[in-house]
Amino acid sequence: MKTKLLILFLGVIFLSSCSKDNENDNLLINQPDDIVASREQPTSDGYCVQVDLMAGQHYDSGNVEVAIYGDNLLVTYSMEGDWILNASHLFVGDCSQRPSNKSGNPRIGHFPYSASHPNGTTTYTYSIPLSDLPNCLCIAAHAEVNGPTGSETGWAAGLPYGGNSWAMYFEYCLDDCGL
Repeated sequence: MKTKLLILFLGVIFLSSCSKDNENDNLLINQPDDIVASREQPTSDGYCVQVDLMAGQHYDSGNVEVAIYGDNLLVTYSMEGDWILNASHLFVGDCSQRPSNKSGNPRIGHFPYSASHPNGTTTYTYSIPLSDLPNCLCIAAHAEVNGPTGSETGWAAGLPYGGNSWAMYFEYCLDDCGL
């Protein structure tokens, strides 16, 4: 009986490994419903701006890249070296609307875009409709990363967010990318 179960189990594993991959398996739906996020690199002609993704204030763990593709703004977290992305939190919008507490520290749990990532994730892209955005905006890209120094908090390099944290954001105008 155990032999038959083992053969059945191995057969199921073999058949499932031979199934054709669905190209939509890499797409995840993020909140709100009109935001599509993907673990794949965007297929645009390139990015309009790129900033370092700083881990633990002192380590360059990768980049945050901004591009326009069709009617969407793409914000991509790209890890480098031995760094991996565990979670990401993103604010893109009017600078005066950045979520913060009374002392000015960011309220990451209030960032409108966030995702937990499978182990080994090195690239993740958020796609945001341009129609939802002002021409000039702020981007606050937070990450939870692992690398040679262990678990770290990461922020896209830029201006001080406020409060008593080392959180950062950067400003960006859509016109800078030829719109």
